[in-house]
Amino acid sequence: MNPISILRIADEAGVSPATVSRVFNRPGLVQADTRERVLDIAGRHGFRPNRLGSSLRSGNTRTLGLALPTLSNPVFADCFEGAEMRARQSGYSVMMTATHYDPDLETDAVHRLIDHQLDGIILTVANARASSVLKMLKRHGMSYVLAYNESTVHPCAAVDNYAAASDMIKHLAQLGHRHIAFVSGPLNLSDRARSRLAGARHSARELGLKRVQHVIMPSHTGSDTAAVRDILQSAARPSALFCSNDLLATAVISSIKELGGSVPGDISVAGFDGIRYGAFMSPSLATIEAPGYEIGKAACHLLLQQIEQRSTGSAQLPHRLITGASVAAVPAPPKRKSHAHRANQ
Repeated sequence: MNPISILRIADEAGVSPATVSRVFNRPGLVQADTRERVLDIAGRHGFRPNRLGSSLRSGNTRTLGLALPTLSNPVFADCFEGAEMRARQSGYSVMMTATHYDPDLETDAVHRLIDHQLDGIILTVANARASSVLKMLKRHGMSYVLAYNESTVHPCAAVDNYAAASDMIKHLAQLGHRHIAFVSGPLNLSDRARSRLAGARHSARELGLKRVQHVIMPSHTGSDTAAVRDILQSAARPSALFCSNDLLATAVISSIKELGGSVPGDISVAGFDGIRYGAFMSPSLATIEAPGYEIGKAACHLLLQQIEQRSTGSAQLPHRLITGASVAAVPAPPKRKSHAHRANQ
């Protein structure tokens, strides 16, 4: 039971009860000084609004859903934090679920979120072009925004994965790498990895490098030691591995070390995502930063615009190349002595 009524808060703050209600339900509509005054009075009296009652009266729950592949990858945890922070600013809560890169779990997870009568959903799907989940959301008339997936037909917040991967290939080429392999999980479970592979191969063609080899791991976050051994023992071994995400890159580096190899001594390894602890690894991780916090924040902002203003849009976030010690320059081949020089010896 609340120890103080909304009427008393309004009286002490010198505002109407409707203004107090807006402070807790639609804070963006209230001037900052008024909002702070109401919140200060409510805080001193230990007041908490009855969310259930207001939801029943207004027909909405002021709760958003968030469906992400996993929280074991720090970038998705960052995405959650960005979305939750933006939601809280507008008086919304966030309910989260993980889909584990499984299209069937995606469907089940989103169905469960819809059952909670949410106002909208932020989600990352395996393949935005062929997602039955997105079709289902449209049928239900549910507001939604994709996070990390790029799309021209669905609202989304993402980086340009194709261009970002191209930038990494250019960086590796500048260091002398001519033979690069791209490492990922199954492409049907991540359209982001598919775009990154396409960008890497396009850039390699433009630069006259060997065709980028594709090494498929069983999952998008774990390394298969046998597959890494095959790479290291190959007669045509690549000089650099470009992994589709940082978590996979760290797993691949661990497998290389387990097999007695060194990074970048025996082979260079780069990732994608820009996880914070990559800078503290040994060696530090070369990667492309896709700002998870900003992606989550932007996706939530777009979703709230849909819900509150009936405005649909997308946002492309900037990526950034992070150089790291896990990638090294390819040593130049020793210069051959000229015939005349040999003859004079």
